[in-house]
Amino acid sequence: MSLSFSHQFNVQAVTAEGELAQFGTNVLAGLVDGIDTFRHELEQQRRSRSLGPGMLGAFLWVDDTELLCRIGGFPSACVVVSKQPRGPRSREKLRKVADAVKGAAGFPARASPNLEGLRLHEDGAAPVLGPGSASPDIQLPALRSLGYRKAGDHLVPILHTKMLLLGELWWHDEDGLGGVADVIGFRPNRLWLGSANGTESSRRSLEFGLWTRDPGLMKAAQKFLVEVVAQSEELDPDSNTLTPDLVEPDYDDAEMWEALTALGDGSTDDGHKDDK
Repeated sequence: MSLSFSHQFNVQAVTAEGELAQFGTNVLAGLVDGIDTFRHELEQQRRSRSLGPGMLGAFLWVDDTELLCRIGGFPSACVVVSKQPRGPRSREKLRKVADAVKGAAGFPARASPNLEGLRLHEDGAAPVLGPGSASPDIQLPALRSLGYRKAGDHLVPILHTKMLLLGELWWHDEDGLGGVADVIGFRPNRLWLGSANGTESSRRSLEFGLWTRDPGLMKAAQKFLVEVVAQSEELDPDSNTLTPDLVEPDYDDAEMWEALTALGDGSTDDGHKDDK
């Protein structure tokens, strides 16, 4: 016999912002519907300099079929989950989830200033950059993990948030100083907060979930989520500890100084003075 809670627990309300708040069972339905509505409305607007919808999120775990479908099919998305333990059962769970988002577009790191300067580590070490180093266009996978892997009975700190931030990716052809540049960013629009994990089993539990457009909450959530992404790793990393694979690069000071000196005295790439 399948156990369930009565629908008498289910309560819905509309907030002062006109957003939906749900209490009871199956609050993930409101999350999925909200994702669909936001994407449809934004894509219907056909705004100039828009790169389409974007999504950042953090959950203890995600395995709900509909939610995974929305994450995997979103134009730009990165959702971080708590690092999962090892073992046959956990590996099978990871495999199914990874397969569900295979081919997903992911999220461009350079859409956030706090992610743009990071680089993938090289064998655990920060890469060393010089004046000629290219700026990689890092596309973060749709699902990543964060934290410490539980081993044995010892409890570890975990990512226990349940939140999803939807917004719009935009582009501009000028940098902050007015120079020609290819600049993109992420502008938050709607935030979902709840108690429910992104799991199928959470649909049967008594939970809550609500949407908000509160500017202060969205700004704080964006700052938090960007830090979560910055500290995250691939979905099933080898490390059992908090070991981000995105790091601040080191710089070859000698090469950087030589390049600056060459610019200062007007030298060209071949070492000759520019007579102009």
